Amino acid sequence: MKIDPILLKFPKSLPNDEQQFMTYYPYKFPRVIDFFEAKALALHDNPEEYMEFVHSEFDELDRAVSSVIDKYQAGDQTDLNFLVKTDQQFNKIFCFKFWVINYVFADGPIHEFYVDQLKSFARKMVDATDDVESYEQQIIRLQRDLLQTDYADIYLVQALHGNTVMKFLENDPFSKSILDTVAPLIDEHGESDADKINEIWKPIVERMTNPDDHHYDELSVIDPNLPKSAPLIELPPLVLPLNQVKMRKTDFPLYSFLNHTVEFRDENQQLEERYEDMKQTIAQIFDIAKSKLSEEEYRGFELSYEMSKCFSMSKDIMGNIDHRLLPVWERDVHEKVHSILSENSAVRYPSVNHASMFSSFVWYLPEDLKAEVMSVDESDFNIKDYENE
Repeated sequence: MKIDPILLKFPKSLPNDEQQFMTYYPYKFPRVIDFFEAKALALHDNPEEYMEFVHSEFDELDRAVSSVIDKYQAGDQTDLNFLVKTDQQFNKIFCFKFWVINYVFADGPIHEFYVDQLKSFARKMVDATDDVESYEQQIIRLQRDLLQTDYADIYLVQALHGNTVMKFLENDPFSKSILDTVAPLIDEHGESDADKINEIWKPIVERMTNPDDHHYDELSVIDPNLPKSAPLIELPPLVLPLNQVKMRKTDFPLYSFLNHTVEFRDENQQLEERYEDMKQTIAQIFDIAKSKLSEEEYRGFELSYEMSKCFSMSKDIMGNIDHRLLPVWERDVHEKVHSILSENSAVRYPSVNHASMFSSFVWYLPEDLKAEVMSVDESDFNIKDYENE
């Protein structure tokens, strides 16, 4: 199974391009075309290396965004020149480090190719019968299960991790007494009890966030042998909320995680049961594939499945930047730009949109800033440009 080389070229359009980045980014940042094509050629048939690439890109995305946010918060937020510069920095970071992965790869022709391959293999795995309707329904079910994959997205991961934490709390003497006190209050859904509930959780939260306290290491310490490309489900269950605690500089994400773990414990258990059923279904499909497909076809089937799963995984990984990037970029920088421009013009405030500077504000900018926004940036992305400024 070989992919058509044309699919490894930068696409002309994307199906999920609501903000019309294809209209701006390849022209504003033309080096992104070469960047994508080099990565597509090298990684399109290697799931493990593709996921290592995703993690590496997220690391640079996170560092660059943090640097720009720090400089923005320390800068003159009443200066239109400074605001436009900040927006253009965010756009370049977003283009190279986020958009390429979440849109050009995950929504583009390479992913579509592997989806089509899975659908084709599914037809070969179902025995033809005289009952055409039954035959087609079997194919549809098989295709649906394959495209759903056994990947646990971020929301399912949170539920499954909640189950693990819940079991620990129930069996740990120190935690059990606190859990028995807080659970009835949470079950009553008393919003007025929120402060009281958090106060009850406090001894647990303090120990979970104390690096010198190893009581909850089982739930929070990552195995050093775990590869960076490992799916989120393989991380210890407190890693994600504790990362949020560090990034947001507040314990609120951990309190929220614990409250949801208790409040939705029954629903989370049901989700885990359905997830286990799906894993079993996928395992059965792979057994069918081994018996129905040739060795070469099976390798193609396995690759198509793993690459499709990679594209789903990558969206969750890159999406971890949203809570920090979007409020500053869309709801702060753009709001201030709109406010300044509105002093002399009736500027319509656009809907929340990363591309607002290109699509809406540029028409009202002074000529020098208008030229800056619409001028081509021929340079590659370099993390040092952000960290050494």
